[in-house]
Amino acid sequence: MRKQWIARLLALVLALALCAIPALAQTEGAGLPAEGEASEEGGPAGEEGGKDAAEEPPASSGTIVVEPGAPTGNSAMDDELVFTGEDDFRYLAFEDLKAKVLEGSLTARMLEESIASIDAMDYTRMYQELSSQMSSLEAAQMMYAQIPVSSPMEGAMQGFVISNLASSYASLNSTVTDLATGKLQKDAAAARRQLKNAQDLTVVGAESLYFAILELEQTKGTLQRNLAALNRSLQEMELRYELGQISALTLEQVKNGRASLQSSLSTLEMNLRRCKLQMQSMIGAGLNGSLTLGPLPALSQELVNAMDYKPDLAEAKDRSYDLFAAKKKLDEASDTYDDTRAGYAQDTYNVRSARHTYEAALYEYKMSEQNFEMNFRSTFDSVKDYQQVLNSAQTSLAYQESAYASMELKYRQGTISRNALSDAEDDLAEAKDAVETARRNLFTAYRTYYWAVNYGVMSSGQTGT
Repeated sequence: MRKQWIARLLALVLALALCAIPALAQTEGAGLPAEGEASEEGGPAGEEGGKDAAEEPPASSGTIVVEPGAPTGNSAMDDELVFTGEDDFRYLAFEDLKAKVLEGSLTARMLEESIASIDAMDYTRMYQELSSQMSSLEAAQMMYAQIPVSSPMEGAMQGFVISNLASSYASLNSTVTDLATGKLQKDAAAARRQLKNAQDLTVVGAESLYFAILELEQTKGTLQRNLAALNRSLQEMELRYELGQISALTLEQVKNGRASLQSSLSTLEMNLRRCKLQMQSMIGAGLNGSLTLGPLPALSQELVNAMDYKPDLAEAKDRSYDLFAAKKKLDEASDTYDDTRAGYAQDTYNVRSARHTYEAALYEYKMSEQNFEMNFRSTFDSVKDYQQVLNSAQTSLAYQESAYASMELKYRQGTISRNALSDAEDDLAEAKDAVETARRNLFTAYRTYYWAVNYGVMSSGQTGT
C-alpha cells in the first residue's frame, strides 16, 4: 500500500505529547509582540518599541508569511454545544492571547494582585510607624522598670513583661534597620520580580499550548486524508478480492488497519478537545471545548536578519530571573561568609562551613549562567535552521504543485485513474503541510528567542518541534 499511514500514527503520538504543557501554565516562538505590547516591550535585535506583528509591512519578497488558513471545523461533539455568553467566544487570535491570559487566567490575576500588594507598600510611612512603635515600647520598658515590687512573684512578672517588651523592640529595630539600609526594599523588589516572572511563564505556557493545538489540528487533517486514502485502497482491495486476486486474510488486514486508524483519529479528537478546554481555562472563557484558533502572524525576514547574538544574549541575561535569583543567593552566601570571618577565628568550623557554602553558591551561579547561554545559543541557531528548513519545504511544494498540475492534465486526458489523481492530491497536501509545519516551527523558535531577549524567559517547552 503506497500510503504509509502507520508512520502517521507515530506522528500522532508525538503531537499528542505536545498537549502536556508544563503544569506551571495551569497553576495557573518567538513571534511578534501581541497587540497592545508595543508600548512596553522592546523587540529583540534592535527593534525599537517592540514592533507588533500587525505593525509589520505588507508581505513582500523579503517576508515570510503564514498564509491564513480556513478555520478548522468543529467536530460533531462541538456542534452540539450552545453559545452561553460573551465569555464563550469561539475564535482566538494569537495576537490577543497574551491579553486574554492576563485578563482571564485566575493564576495570572492572582499574581497581578500579589504584585499590586507589593507596589502598594509605603516604606516611608512604614518607617515612621515602626519608629513610633519603638518609642512606645521603650517608654513602656522604662515605666515597668520604675514600678516597685513587694514580692518575688511580682518581680518575676515584672521581669517577664520587660523581657517581652525588649524582644519586641529588638524585632522592630531589626526591621527598621532593614528599611534604613534598603534591604527590605530589595527583598520586596526581588519578590516582585519573581511574581512577574511567574506571570510571564504563564503566558509562555499558553503560547506553547496554542502551538500544540495548531499542530494537533494539522495532524487531524493528515489522518483524515490518510483515512480517505485507505478507504480508496479498501474499495480496490474488495474488488480484487471479488476477482480472486487477493486472499480474505489480506482484505481483513486492510480492514483492521482502517479500524485502527479510525480509533487513532477519535483519540486525537478527544485530546484536541481536552487541550482546547485547557486553553479556555487559561483565558477565562466558557469551558465547552469548542474553540477555533487563528493562524500565526507573519514573521518578517527583517526580524530574523536583525538577530544579533552577543548584544541579545547580554540583554537576555540581564533580564533573566533565574540568573538574578542565583546571583542573589551568591551575594547572600558571600555576606554570610564575610560576617562569619569577622566574628570567628579563621580556622573554626564556622568559617570553613561558610566558605564552602559560598563556593557552592558560586558554582551554582556559574552553572546557571552556562546553562542559560547554552539554551540561548540553541534557540538562536534553531531560528536559522528552521528558516532553511522552510526554504527547502517551499521548494518541495513548488515541485509538487507542478507534479499535480501534470497529473491533473493526464486525468483530463483520460490517461490516469481518479485514484491516481487523488494520490497526487495527497502528495500536494503533504507538501503544503510540510511548509505549514516549517513556518510554525520557525515562528515558535523566534518566539522563544523573543521571550528570552525581552523578558529573560527561557522555556524548553517553547521550542519548535
